[in-house]
Amino acid sequence: MKKNPEATTLTREALIEAFWTLYCQKRIDHISIKEITDKAGYHRSTFYEYFADIYDLLTQLEESLLTHIKETVLNSLLAERNEDSLQVIVEAYESKGMYLSVLLGENGGSTFSRKLKALMQPALREVFGLSESDIHTAYILEFGLSAILSTVSYWYQSNKDLPSNEFVSFMRAMLKNGAFPMIQQYSTGSFERRLC
Repeated sequence: MKKNPEATTLTREALIEAFWTLYCQKRIDHISIKEITDKAGYHRSTFYEYFADIYDLLTQLEESLLTHIKETVLNSLLAERNEDSLQVIVEAYESKGMYLSVLLGENGGSTFSRKLKALMQPALREVFGLSESDIHTAYILEFGLSAILSTVSYWYQSNKDLPSNEFVSFMRAMLKNGAFPMIQQYSTGSFERRLC
């Protein structure tokens, strides 16, 4: 008997949602398939119709998210519409922040962060005209992407306590001018130390 595609999609989504609820609370190595299926209301055997194991479920979730980022963020950056790259990243975070904040947070592993950076680096090299053969490019992109992703994650986890446009302007100023001028601007004491 052929399975109903709509029911199949709903079952798969229920299993992913159950996993996600647990993954938001604890690391993947502390989650069992039984917990997922109990939470979703299915038998253990149903889980294996969709996923090889918990890591396969996480990989499928990550790949789906990376595909979304590629289709929205990267295509937007490369479309020559002169879009603000930082604004595009923040908008993607606003739409998928629930997933990104966990995958890039303490319960997530370093694998997703590496995959996301690897996905974004070629597009950013092109947008900013950076040479792939110049060794400095790798450091520039690692520094920039790490700072942006970490700071945007922090903003999202802080319940977006700055309005989006103010946050983007603030981030842009830090990227353009560096952190030290911002420290001087917001410091309540005398700022006399220098990075030497």
